[in-house]
Amino acid sequence: MDKTELGTWGNAKGSESYLREPKSIDDLRGIVESVGNGGGIARGSGMSYGDQPMNSDGDVIRPLFRKENIENPNSNGIITVPSSLTFAELLERVVPLGWFMPVVPGTSFVTIGGAIAADVHGKNHYRKSSIASHIKSIALMLADGETIRCSKTEEAAIFWATMGGLGLTGIVIEATIQLSRIRSNKVQVSRNSFGNFSDLFEAMKSQVNRFEYGVAWLDLISKNNFGRGILETANHEISNNPHHEFSYIAKPTLPLPNHLADSFLRRSTVKAYNSLRILSAGRTETIKKTELSAFMHPLDKVRNWNRLYGKSGIIQWQIAVPEVSEHTLFDVIDSIQKAKVPAFLAVLKKLGASNQAPLSFPMEGWTLAVDFPANDKRIYGFLDALDQELVKAGGRIYLAKDARLDPELIPKMYPDLDEWKSIRKNIDPDRRWQSDFSRRLNLQ
Repeated sequence: MDKTELGTWGNAKGSESYLREPKSIDDLRGIVESVGNGGGIARGSGMSYGDQPMNSDGDVIRPLFRKENIENPNSNGIITVPSSLTFAELLERVVPLGWFMPVVPGTSFVTIGGAIAADVHGKNHYRKSSIASHIKSIALMLADGETIRCSKTEEAAIFWATMGGLGLTGIVIEATIQLSRIRSNKVQVSRNSFGNFSDLFEAMKSQVNRFEYGVAWLDLISKNNFGRGILETANHEISNNPHHEFSYIAKPTLPLPNHLADSFLRRSTVKAYNSLRILSAGRTETIKKTELSAFMHPLDKVRNWNRLYGKSGIIQWQIAVPEVSEHTLFDVIDSIQKAKVPAFLAVLKKLGASNQAPLSFPMEGWTLAVDFPANDKRIYGFLDALDQELVKAGGRIYLAKDARLDPELIPKMYPDLDEWKSIRKNIDPDRRWQSDFSRRLNLQ
């Protein structure tokens, strides 16, 4: 069998692996039982920024389970779907029926299996937690080919180890999910712009809890208005028309070339775009009805928007800091300004309480995600230094987005790491599940 060259959304890393694509559970079991010395790892849509679904010289298993026979949610909004289903495919099915996913990630092209592996959160974590809170149960294939049912009450330790476990406990076959009822396919979005980070942050702290969703975009390029940004808050619209029909459109409409030149996104072009975005937001609050897809996944309308970063790709550095260490956000932003490193995209969200998953990312506080060009060698040492300060502040890196973390810092960021390793050892003593990511961070 020939190897296949595989990459991920960040485009900064690549690998050659044996790509296996089972179309049924029996196919999957046969593949799992035949995994070679290089181990195997599950792959969904390949939307990771790093090497999480890569396994150089080993097996990469991308399930292609049939999706035609999925039953609609029951009257209580409970639905069972294959792990290979994307959020886009799920939402296109359930939104017209008056249901929505309680938690959605930043793109709708993530698979349900991938979302579980990353324990994704959205713009409403402070209200709805992460996806783990809304998973009723999963069917998980273990390293020996056995399939088990896991939930918060059945094989609970394995369930929680799988939430955020980056595919290293097994392959999720299907998930039973609790949906949320909606009365419209629109949200009422309030948008405010702020000339500096301090004002934006204070507004976010005082306002966001009154809304179902909250997110802030930051300009970390501008010299004179560093940290300025736009705060968006939103609530689901409640339609008074019981016969109102609505849909969810997730298909990209704006194509991009295969890859733009690495020089396309430079400080000058990003600075101009940021200024235009601030200008378009206006100086006073605006309130607008927006379709769910446009608010939840604004970049999905641009096909392969990651190509904007050029062939060298991007690194996304996403951190969580506890509420008591919110000053760390100011320190990070100040460091980015002083170092004059190109921070092309920066997003701030409020986080609620953590859950029981040992490797789940969110903690009560704040999360900041920043995109950097992977070909700027200054970035790596700069982020290494920030990681050290992050640990001192009691914060952590989002492992599902990581591409360069020092493995020695993981136990400090994730104090329940040994618990997770123990569970993994019990169900996969031969370490058949492995990836470039797990080897890089010594999670074997």
